[in-house]
Amino acid sequence: METPPVPRAFAALWALPQGLLVAVLRRFLKSPTAVHSGLNDPSAAMAAELEQLAEQLRAPARAR
Repeated sequence: METPPVPRAFAALWALPQGLLVAVLRRFLKSPTAVHSGLNDPSAAMAAELEQLAEQLRAPARAR
C-alpha cells in the first residue's frame, strides 16, 4: 500500500471545513467526556501535546 489505511471516521474529518472542525472540537473539549478523559488538562505538557497535534493536522491542509 502506498499510504496507511485510515478509518472512515477520520477520513470524514478531511472533508469538513477547518472552521467547522475547530468549532466541533472546541465543543467536545468542553464536554463531560473530555473532562473525565483528561483531554482538557491545563498543564503545560498537555498544551504542548495539543499544539503538536494541531500542527500535524495543519500540515496536510497547507499542502492541499
